Amino acid sequence: MIGKRFIDFFRENYFSDKLQEFEDFLKSLEKPIPKTIRIKEDKVQKVISRLKNDGWILSETILKRVFSIERKKDFDPLERRLGMSMDHLIGNFYIQELAAAHPVDLLADGEKQKKPQLILDMASSPGGKSSQLVEYFPKSFIVANEPNRNRIPQLLQNLERMHTPNVGITLYSGGQWKYLPETFDKILLDAPCSGEGTAYKGTNALKFWHIKSIKKIANLQTKLVESALITLKTGGEMVYSTCSLNHLENEGVLEAMKEKYADAIDITFQKKFWPHIDKTGGFFMAKILKKAPIKGPSPRGLTSNTHIHHYSGSLKNWETGENISLYQYKNSLLAVKNAEIIKNILQHVYFMRLGENIGTIEKHIYTPNARAFRDIKTDHLPVYTLKDEHELDRYLRGYELEGDLPNGYACIEFENTKISIEKVNNTLFSNRFPTDWRRK
Repeated sequence: MIGKRFIDFFRENYFSDKLQEFEDFLKSLEKPIPKTIRIKEDKVQKVISRLKNDGWILSETILKRVFSIERKKDFDPLERRLGMSMDHLIGNFYIQELAAAHPVDLLADGEKQKKPQLILDMASSPGGKSSQLVEYFPKSFIVANEPNRNRIPQLLQNLERMHTPNVGITLYSGGQWKYLPETFDKILLDAPCSGEGTAYKGTNALKFWHIKSIKKIANLQTKLVESALITLKTGGEMVYSTCSLNHLENEGVLEAMKEKYADAIDITFQKKFWPHIDKTGGFFMAKILKKAPIKGPSPRGLTSNTHIHHYSGSLKNWETGENISLYQYKNSLLAVKNAEIIKNILQHVYFMRLGENIGTIEKHIYTPNARAFRDIKTDHLPVYTLKDEHELDRYLRGYELEGDLPNGYACIEFENTKISIEKVNNTLFSNRFPTDWRRK
């Protein structure tokens, strides 16, 4: 349902002389939009092939590796659920709305970046954009900050599923980053907003829309952008985005920053996605270049990381993957990629999660977990290949396997795709496939 206040405001401010277009706009707001997925670069062909076999039709979009996806009409929509497909469960693709995939693409200039950089995702849950940053900036380190503690579990689950060893999760309000001036090479701020562009999800954003709330949100957004600009390095870039359509939360925020810091910033790009034109959710994004330092409050560290230590012990029969450093938190072993980038920030920022948890260290003995194959070498392990879809389904639901392999560890594969590391004991395989990832 669309509230009268929203209708009156948008008609008066954006469609006063375009009433037919306004009707089209209103109809488009609650209309379902095409489902899209983002596939990892090295998994595209395999994922497309398997999804087609599962009854999905995929089409290219304007963005590389982002595909629109729909069911074949003769398939039962309850069967072969997209979120329960093997490739989704092991992180080969992410279900992401097309407009929401644009900000990271904009920050990376549409290309995979080779230069090592320190990047801040200032409001990162549920993790779609943070995991996308990993794909565009593989040689960088991403600080995935989430100011709401209740949203951390979903963020962690998605980042672990998507495999993000060059990401660390933090829990700070966005305004705190201004105490670390000139720190980040790039920043993504997908800001909290009124959510006008998400009505297609069945939200009540338009039903209870009120200009007072919009102004309050815009004031918060302005403070967040200012904090981001202070912690951004001179010469660095940030992308500001919202899923709102009114000018107060979008162009108005940029105008406030431009008025205050005219000599220090340039707005180099901005675009608004209108549902009735772009066939996406409502969305706005802009890129900002920082040309000169911006004075903020006196610098200070946020917190220290005394709970995480560099691990210098031996893994004996195991070797780490390329550019992986090992850290230890209690008895958990963490694989951190591109760790040299965060040497300084580790002294000032508290990480709730750093890199990937790849198992445990007990009395100097390393025990890999099921997903450790992504960060340690497994060429020396025997391989058990799941015979068919039925055996795959049983495994993804948590059932044990049985196979003629020697005791110890083995890799589980399906169609030449590694799924996990399991322990073999008298021909029986444990099933340590993560509970959160299992088919329901």
